[in-house]
Amino acid sequence: MRILIVDQCSSAKKGTDRSDSIDRESISTESRGDLIEKDGVASYRAEDLYQGRQQQRITEAKRLLKRAGDDVDRVFISAGFGVVDSEEELPLYDVTFADMSAEEIDSRAEDLEIYENLRERIIGANYDVVFFALGSDYYRSAKLGELLPDVSNETFVVFFNQEEFEAEYDNGISIAARTPQAKASGTIVIALKGEYLHNFATHREAGHEVKSIDDIKAYCKDEAASQAGINDYSSNS
Repeated sequence: MRILIVDQCSSAKKGTDRSDSIDRESISTESRGDLIEKDGVASYRAEDLYQGRQQQRITEAKRLLKRAGDDVDRVFISAGFGVVDSEEELPLYDVTFADMSAEEIDSRAEDLEIYENLRERIIGANYDVVFFALGSDYYRSAKLGELLPDVSNETFVVFFNQEEFEAEYDNGISIAARTPQAKASGTIVIALKGEYLHNFATHREAGHEVKSIDDIKAYCKDEAASQAGINDYSSNS
């Protein structure tokens, strides 16, 4: 399968205990390349930089999916730099949509061309599944209402807590990822989307095929029995 995971940046970042972070003003006035080359500025691959619990769990999911033979791409929506590939080098920075009003998010997203870059990445790319593992501010920046109508009907689209979109698209599904679901899964809300993707990945590693959008939802909700058994055995070894 060809899978795209659209993840988001996290406030927990590698190196924050050792280096100062670049602020929004510096990002707005200097290129990413120039920032990376400045003395004393720490930089990392995007996939290594973001250390939130969701991001770490999705990194594990990606590894399992690749081990299962799936072709997996991952991008992040960054409030600092827009849409970035998991392999792109980023300086350590401190910018988040959480500190912005709705109008500021819209303006920032427009400046960073988040919708345009996501559209270019998805439309015509022939992905079998696209996961949007985002929070509300990041969904806003992506303009899903404009993006989804152009996604192929052959592509399954998975989002979280976005029930209004599920009703409009036969190839889309929204999975609830709120406090009750987090408690039922034994985790916290900010990690739950990562847990869902990790569960999905255990099914793919176990050889379970995806024949419908309902398969994806079922796989996200519960870890594959074979993988759970492996984990239980490993933890008791």
